[in-house]
Amino acid sequence: MSRFKPVDVPPIPEDFLHHEDMNFPHPVTGEVCWGYVRVTSQHLNQPGGPIYLRAGKHIGPHKGFGIRHIWEQHGADLIRGGYRTFNDVPRFVSDIIVDGANIVCEFNAMKSHDRLIILRGRKGRVILSAWSNGDDEFYYSVVTAFRNGASNGTAVGRVEVNHGGSKT
Repeated sequence: MSRFKPVDVPPIPEDFLHHEDMNFPHPVTGEVCWGYVRVTSQHLNQPGGPIYLRAGKHIGPHKGFGIRHIWEQHGADLIRGGYRTFNDVPRFVSDIIVDGANIVCEFNAMKSHDRLIILRGRKGRVILSAWSNGDDEFYYSVVTAFRNGASNGTAVGRVEVNHGGSKT
């Protein structure tokens, strides 16, 4: 398949009726917690926390979050990379959110705690958004994921997995 040839991206299946805020389970472990952000740098003034992938929604170009947004925004590129269906989106994200994956922060693009974390893996990158649980606790939601692109940033942490996340 040519990189420059247009790719028809099939629509999101009609039977995908999950609410946008539903935490989607990891395709291998079945856990709703996909791993943990472990902050290792004093340059990032916020705590780590669990990572979740939501069903999400796609509002428009570069606006949205979760599985729906990833497929609508980056589906053609995912298909070129071998993730051929909407149902492959969680597998693609799980190929990036792996134990030891680097986390960098593009401080020059920082707006408080919004979308400042980038996971860099062999397969691509995941943008995470930090959300407060209150009492200085955070969790991280997958905003989007894509196969290419260069990131400039300061290493601030790593991903840790296999810590017995919750299935709830």
